Amino acid sequence: MSAISGKLSIGEEVYLRGLTGRLVGIYLFKGFNKIAIISYPDRICESISAAAEVSYLDSYGYSEGKVKIFDYDNDTDKLIKNIIQFKPEAIYLAFGGEQKLSDVNTITINILNSLKNFKYGGSLLIHVRTWIATKQFSTILNNKELADYLGLLKEIRLFTADANAKKFSFYNLIITSSNSMQLSKYAETDITEEHANLLKLSIPPS
Repeated sequence: MSAISGKLSIGEEVYLRGLTGRLVGIYLFKGFNKIAIISYPDRICESISAAAEVSYLDSYGYSEGKVKIFDYDNDTDKLIKNIIQFKPEAIYLAFGGEQKLSDVNTITINILNSLKNFKYGGSLLIHVRTWIATKQFSTILNNKELADYLGLLKEIRLFTADANAKKFSFYNLIITSSNSMQLSKYAETDITEEHANLLKLSIPPS
C-alpha cells in the first residue's frame, strides 16, 4: 500500500516533514499534557511524527511519558485499546505521505470507528493530508454514526497549508447539531519560501 509521487527525493520529503512537524508540535499540540500519535509505518509518516514529538517536547517541556507514537495496524480495535491504556488527552492522526489518498481515507474511517467503539472522548488532531484524503471530512460526516460521535469529542483540531501564501493555518473543527461543520481559526504562522516550494513539489499519491 506504499506509493510516492511528486518531484522530491525521499530525503527532501523527510526534510519537508521535519519542517512541517516542527509547526505541528508548536501549534497543533499546544495545551496538551499527553499525546498519542498514530502514524502509518512508512518513512514519511514516521518522519513527521518524530519531528512533531521533538518539537512538542522542546516547546513545552522535556520529560517522559508525555507523547508516544503508535504504528497503524489493521486490527484497529487492538491498536485503540493500547492507546486508551496510555490515557492520552489528544490523539493525532498522522496519515498521508507515501499512502494513496483513498487508502488514507479508509484507514482514517477505520480508526474513527474503533475510537467510537472504545468511547474515546478526548481531543482529536488531524493532519493536513488526512483532511485532504477525507475530502475535508465530508466522507466522515456522511456517516451519521461517526458524525454523531465526533460531535461528542472534547475538541477537534486540524491544520492546512497554503504554499502560495506561505502560511500554515490551525483550526478548531466544530460539528453542529445537524452534523455539518464549522472551522474556527486559532493560529496562523508564516513559512519560509523553501518550505513552500517543497510543499508545491510534494504531491500526494492519488
